[in-house]
This record gives sequence, C-alpha cells and structure tokens, in this order.
Amino acid sequence: MAHWFHRNPLKATLPQTFDALRTAARSGDANKLLTDLKLAREKFLNLLRVPEKKVEDVLEAADAYFGLLQGLLVAVAGGKAEEPAPKPEQPAEGDAEAAAESAPVPAGESKLRKLLLFKWTDTLHGKEASSSKDAQFEYVCMLFNLALWYTKHSAKLAGTESVTLKVDEAKEVFGTLRTAAGIFQHIEQNEVHKLAQPAAKTTDFDERLLQAYSMQCLAEAQEVTLARAMELKHKNSLVSSLSAETSKMFIVAADTLNSVDQVLVAKWQKYLTLKSVIYKAYAYSYLGLSVLEGDKCGEAIACLRESKSLAMKAAQMCKEYAKTTGPGTSAKPLEHPFFQRLQPNVQTVLDKCERENGFIYFQKVPEEVPQLDYNATHGLVKPDQYTPTSMSAQWTAKVYDSFDAHKFPDARVLEAAEKDKAKGGAEKKEEIPSVPEPNVSTETGYAKSQSGCVIS
Repeated sequence: MAHWFHRNPLKATLPQTFDALRTAARSGDANKLLTDLKLAREKFLNLLRVPEKKVEDVLEAADAYFGLLQGLLVAVAGGKAEEPAPKPEQPAEGDAEAAAESAPVPAGESKLRKLLLFKWTDTLHGKEASSSKDAQFEYVCMLFNLALWYTKHSAKLAGTESVTLKVDEAKEVFGTLRTAAGIFQHIEQNEVHKLAQPAAKTTDFDERLLQAYSMQCLAEAQEVTLARAMELKHKNSLVSSLSAETSKMFIVAADTLNSVDQVLVAKWQKYLTLKSVIYKAYAYSYLGLSVLEGDKCGEAIACLRESKSLAMKAAQMCKEYAKTTGPGTSAKPLEHPFFQRLQPNVQTVLDKCERENGFIYFQKVPEEVPQLDYNATHGLVKPDQYTPTSMSAQWTAKVYDSFDAHKFPDARVLEAAEKDKAKGGAEKKEEIPSVPEPNVSTETGYAKSQSGCVIS
C-alpha cells in the first residue's frame, strides 16, 4: 500500500512528580499511590515517543496511568465529603481562576483535582506552553497524545516499501485509525466541556481542530478499505464510489480548518486537499472503466480525461505541499510510490479507451463529465467508540480520605510565583522542548528514496 500520511507533532509536557501532593498525604498507601502515578506517567510518555511499539503495550500503560489519574478527577466512592476549609481571602475582582480555586468542591469532583499545575504544548504552536491547575487538563492532553500515537503507529505500518500490505497489517492500520478517530471524537463530545478553563481557539481543544483530526483519521481508514478493494479487483463501480466518498471525507476535514489561522494550518490543510484531489482522480478513473463495461466509450474517455486533469492538478499540489512551512511531516509526495502510481494508471486506462473508441465504438466524447456516485453501500468507515478507563483499585475510600487537601499550600502561591517572574517586562509564554520523534526516512520501515518523507 505504501501510503503517505501527514502527521502533526506530539504534544510536549514538563515532568510532573506529584510530590507536592505529599504535603496532603497522611498515609503510606497514599504516598505509594503518588509514586505509582509519577512512574506510570513517565512510562506512558516514553512509550508514546515510539510509533512502532505494540498497541497492547501502549494501551496497558495508558490504562495504568488513567486509572490512577481518575482519583484526581472524581471523588472515590465511599470516601468522605471534604469539610469546608477556612474562608480564604476574597480574590481580587476579575480573578476568575482564584475564585474557582476558593469555591467549594462540587459534588462528585475529587478534592485533589485543582491542586497541581500541569503544562503542555499544543500541536500547532511549537514549543509555547499552556498551563492549568486542573487534572482534567492533564487527562485530556494525555488522551489527545494517545490518539496521536495511534495515528503515528498507523503511518509507520502503512509506510512500508511494499506496494501492498499484508492483510493483518492492513487490518491494524484500519483499526488504529478508527480508534484514534473515536478518541478525538470522545474528547470533543465528552471531555472538553469539563475543563476548568474554557478551551481557547487554535489550541488542541478547539472543536474545529478536533473535528479535523477525527475526520482525517476516518478518511485515512477509508483509504485502507479502498486499497483493499483495488487489490481484490472489486467492481469498478464500487471502487469509484468508494474513491468518491474518500475524496469527500478529506475535503470535509480540510473545510473544517477554513476559519483557523492559515499560518498554523496551511500545510495540514494542503495535505487534506491534496488527498481529496487524488481520490477524486481515482474515482473518475474507475468510473471510466465502469461505463466502458456498458459500451459507453465516449463517456469513459470524458471520465479519464477528467481524471488526468485532476492527476496533473495533484502533481502541482504535491510541489506546493513540499514547499509549505508549518507543523507536521516534511515530505516530497511526488517521490512517494503512493502518488507515482496515479498518473501512469490513469494514462494507461485513457489510452485503452481512446484506442477502442477509434477501432470499435466511434462515439462522440460528451462535453459534460458524468457525475460521480457518492453513495457507496459498502466499506464506509465509522469511528470506534472510546471507553474511558475505570478508576484504579488503589484508590480506596481509606486512601482517598487520608489526603487532607487543606494542608496543601494555597494554589495561588504558584500563580504569584509566575507573576513575580514576569515583573519588569512583558510576560513571555514558557517554552517546552519538543518531543523527540524518530526519523521516518530511516526508522519506520521504508527508505527515504521510496517515500519522500523526512520526519513524522
């Protein structure tokens, strides 16, 4: 299959030791749980950096960390309700975050949720960090990175030198992309609204970006279905319809980014638009074969000429993508076997149609191109529903009750320290080093000369 996928970088974060919570811990089990949280976080983050890791290993690490993190998100069943703290100083007017911290803990929410400061980058903003004293912020960022890992794992598998994937590999690519789409969808529909601070525009919690990520995953999973249909030589009409649907899915993803700052998404959007044009070219190519089966050679030629025009347009867009700067994969799609097969295939079919029309059919080529069928009845992809991890058994009522949140230093101390650092000049966004990721050209299973890809 040797498919090429654009991938944005992983989110980066600063280390979180959870040691600050030890001031509130009053038992050995509570302290052990904090140590396990730290180790589980480190293990999970380390695995996310390696796209060729087994899904089972990454999922096991994710469940271990998310299960422990649940105790910082929701109150443990059977645990005592937190008694009111002494009335704090009145927050300054307009200080919404401080007011939220001093407010009573809502029913069902963990008393530990808003005690620690977490810092993360966004996939489109380079090293600039966002921060929040909210364990939900940490949870959503980690979920987002898990979804990104699934996409990078699929890209590693699909980037093989061989033209076709083994059936098991194709199934895994298909499954991981559906899983990733389900996680992005789950974040948008079920997790973002729980954040203590509203999601800012162009961050990874912007609904437009989440929808684009999810739709891209589904479109790429559709590519796997389509490749399988081509390999098994299914009916030309079905392959054409699947190609048209795949093209539509990519353009829907691209359109989702229309209102986003183009400096941030230009490269990503060019990829989505390019893929849409490529699959529209395939759709017309197979439609031409389909109508030729019904002895409509004139219409077939019209379809193939349209396909050739789209293939030429795609070639120009490949050049534009390679020159566009921005976050994500650096690649030369014109050098990738996935694209190199398009134009020769189209030209071969067009030559066949024109040759047969000159010898057998003698039909006039219509000026209007036949309409594509966007109503495929088989092979359409849907996201896998994500099921959140249950709370770890380490979180017993006894352990939860042994944490005294009132003994934790006033969370506003952290904020005051941040403001002190900014005195004397304009406050600067903190930067976090990017996550080191392997070089696709040498470490993901296919050679640079074959793929044209440089990094993922």
